Amino acid sequence: MSISQSLRNSAVVVEKYVTLAATSGTTVGVSVPAGTIVLAAGFENFTAVADVTTYTLDVTDGTTVFANDLNFDNTAAGTVKAGVTPGFVAAADTIDVVTTISGSPGTIAGRVWAVIVDVNGSVGQAASVDRDQLA
Repeated sequence: MSISQSLRNSAVVVEKYVTLAATSGTTVGVSVPAGTIVLAAGFENFTAVADVTTYTLDVTDGTTVFANDLNFDNTAAGTVKAGVTPGFVAAADTIDVVTTISGSPGTIAGRVWAVIVDVNGSVGQAASVDRDQLA
């Protein structure tokens, strides 16, 4: 028996609104369950980023860098940048933003997002029905 496509695990976008500090560091992002494949990840800034010496960020779970060295230096508000390095998250974790900043850009509001698929077995097989025995 086949399983309806609508019941299968599907790729979804998860996101979290964050404010990045004005200095280099890590900002906690979206939570993902164990057994998740990350297909792509990125960041959208809601605040314009000033022209400073360096403003790059990585989107990572600490093991895999899904989006590496996204350059947001001197970037207009509403810019979406992404990386497409896939990875598997074996244990429940967060996908965080790690910034490298030289200069004083101020805080930056935005959203960290990821396209994920939870590959845990969430759909069981349908029970058999013995239609021939119904009278």
